[in-house]
Amino acid sequence: VYRHHSIECLQRVVDITLKMKPFFRSERPLIVTNVGGFTEDGPMSIQDRENRYRILEASLKEVYADGVEIIPQTMPPFPWHMGGQRFHNLFIDPDEISTFCKRNAMRICLDVSHSFLACNHYKWNPTNFWTKIVDITAHLHLADAKGVDGEGLQIGAGQVDFSKIFEIFSGKGRALTFIPEIWQGHKNDGEGFWAALSKLEIEASRF
Repeated sequence: VYRHHSIECLQRVVDITLKMKPFFRSERPLIVTNVGGFTEDGPMSIQDRENRYRILEASLKEVYADGVEIIPQTMPPFPWHMGGQRFHNLFIDPDEISTFCKRNAMRICLDVSHSFLACNHYKWNPTNFWTKIVDITAHLHLADAKGVDGEGLQIGAGQVDFSKIFEIFSGKGRALTFIPEIWQGHKNDGEGFWAALSKLEIEASRF
């Protein structure tokens, strides 16, 4: 029941996006999607994750999405949801992400803050992470991060090396869309977002 309700909600989002399509420059507007996959008491096993990816594949096939592009976003290991902190399982590991996307001819939204937290938790090299998923990235959420659950920080307030990100992604020679996603960045007429854009512009100017 829950899965079917989720499919219906995603279909509604697609339908609304198609109605708004004349206002987009892109021929296939992107729909950034959190595809779920969290647990309350502990992380899933590898086999359970693979089963969930297969269920996700089946669910996405039930959505009529011609004219748009659904892009799942990468997730943090310990997300905060209404009611407390949870364990996330899907779209965490870069190898699993790459396998899923290539198997389904899909791309992703790289949430830099989320994935940097995953790198910290699992002791992965962030540069290796970005390199593994650069070819399947369509859109970026840009925010700083530190530790294993400090997400959405202002650019420069965390541990992310944005110069390395710009180096890797600008080297692919193709345009990517992005948006700063600073926690509470919308307050004071978007003060946090404007500050992030200014800081990112300085980083990007080196490339």
